[in-house]
Amino acid sequence: MELSLNGVILDNLNGWTWEAGFNMYANRNKITALAGEQQRDEGNWWFVGKPINVIFDYEKIGLWQEGDQYRNILEPGGNVGMIKVKYTGDYNSDGTPTRAIGPQDRQILDVNPNFQGGFNTRVAYKGFDFSTVGAFQSGGILISTLYGSSGYLNLMNGRRGNVKVDYWTPENTDAKYPKPGGLASGDNPKYGSTLGYFDASYLKVRTISLGYNFDNNAWLKKAGVSRLRLYATAQNPFVIFSPYKKESGMDPETNSYADQNVAVTAGTPSRLLTIGTNAPATRTYLLGLNLTF
Repeated sequence: MELSLNGVILDNLNGWTWEAGFNMYANRNKITALAGEQQRDEGNWWFVGKPINVIFDYEKIGLWQEGDQYRNILEPGGNVGMIKVKYTGDYNSDGTPTRAIGPQDRQILDVNPNFQGGFNTRVAYKGFDFSTVGAFQSGGILISTLYGSSGYLNLMNGRRGNVKVDYWTPENTDAKYPKPGGLASGDNPKYGSTLGYFDASYLKVRTISLGYNFDNNAWLKKAGVSRLRLYATAQNPFVIFSPYKKESGMDPETNSYADQNVAVTAGTPSRLLTIGTNAPATRTYLLGLNLTF
């Protein structure tokens, strides 16, 4: 589904021209059947009735704190400051969980945005022109291999360098990231993959350009030049809104697939877009000169 609007707002009104455009689109899909009439293929993260691109993993809901009920049941041996994930099991008549958290608590999380789009505008006055192009996305899940523990930059074990994060301590209990050196699964914090999932929403400007056209200039014609244009362009100049930009300082647009990036969570299908150690979108400034003879 796509909506696109383009128009000329001013058409050479006292030398001013203004054009603008806007588009918004959304894609929806779901798996209707799998081979052998199975309802789920957990190895490929495919589930009947769900979109093709989903995450099949635990859902982080916070960190365990002192006084939290049922920690000894849901996470035997667990400690305060470790990642707390959603429990989907049953409860006894007295309200206690019937089991510990396990693989059956993994969730099917839709990575697809609610909608995406872009905008553009161009304003011209006599020989000057100014244009900008932007893009936006609402919702969805961004997979970051920098913050997921399998990327080796966010292991929280205190034995190596780590990306700078707000981690749990007894004096900082409302932190987003778990206690360093807490309960681990191998080298990684337990449920550490959930640290790499971010709100994928963003609003950014992709291009800004300012130029001047030297047209119908006598001395240029004498030099054999029919047209001269000077311009300056900034590519990816700034991000207006993005939870991931706020967290990392990086551009939120994905830069690779899971099989092209470094150390995504084991089992992540190669078809999923990620952002991580591959080169992110960079800010570039250009000065240009166009000559037409």
